Amino acid sequence: MKKLLTILCGIIIGLSLFVSTGNTAKAEGSDECGCIVSPVLGAEKNKIVADLLSSQEFKNVKHTLKSKGYSFKGAKNIEVVINHSEGEITMVAVPFYDQDGFLEMAVFFDGHYMGLAQM
Repeated sequence: MKKLLTILCGIIIGLSLFVSTGNTAKAEGSDECGCIVSPVLGAEKNKIVADLLSSQEFKNVKHTLKSKGYSFKGAKNIEVVINHSEGEITMVAVPFYDQDGFLEMAVFFDGHYMGLAQM
């Protein structure tokens, strides 16, 4: 009788895991979180990065920084966030390495260069 009760309770618990409604997942990118900044990922990030890398502003900054001895290692580590407190400003940080190998980020706000930030 004890084993039958254990099996029956196990089946009930197992079925309740599959049958219960649970919490549904919320869609990513909702601005209702009250966050000051939120990261941009996936296809949206790729589009923003592609637009920046093809802009004349980025090409001028890249040329200037390369002439000062900085090196650009590609788009893999570019960070993109949106600042919600300042009217949806898109902030992009592009990694450049100085002559000693230290990482510095070239910061762009809505495609306009703001300067280097040391990491």
